[in-house]
Amino acid sequence: MDLNAVEQLKKVLSSITIEKDHIIYEEGEPIGDGYILSLGKVQLFKSTSDGRLAEKQTISAMQVFGVWNSILGNNVRLFTAKALEKSSALIIPKATLEKKLSTLDPFLRLLFRQALSNSENFGSL
Repeated sequence: MDLNAVEQLKKVLSSITIEKDHIIYEEGEPIGDGYILSLGKVQLFKSTSDGRLAEKQTISAMQVFGVWNSILGNNVRLFTAKALEKSSALIIPKATLEKKLSTLDPFLRLLFRQALSNSENFGSL
């Protein structure tokens, strides 16, 4: 996502400041809002069979996170998201995300789901 797109989104989306080590959401929670990280870093974790948290992906500025559950059709969060440093993010309201996805061509939705399911981070879901 480029800086111009983020600047346009700042005009219509709310923003939050996230303190270092703050858990933004936890794996297993009901799906909710998505985020566009505008500053900082966020780590996504997935629980392992022995109860540890495995690092899956580091989110950097201008990346989107917390939206893939809606695309995959899941009702719960697949990862735990934790701020690695003081960060800020734009909030994509759950209702907005669902509205946009409802108008997505079914073929494209299928392609997104398949690509995400086959990716390294989502493959074991």
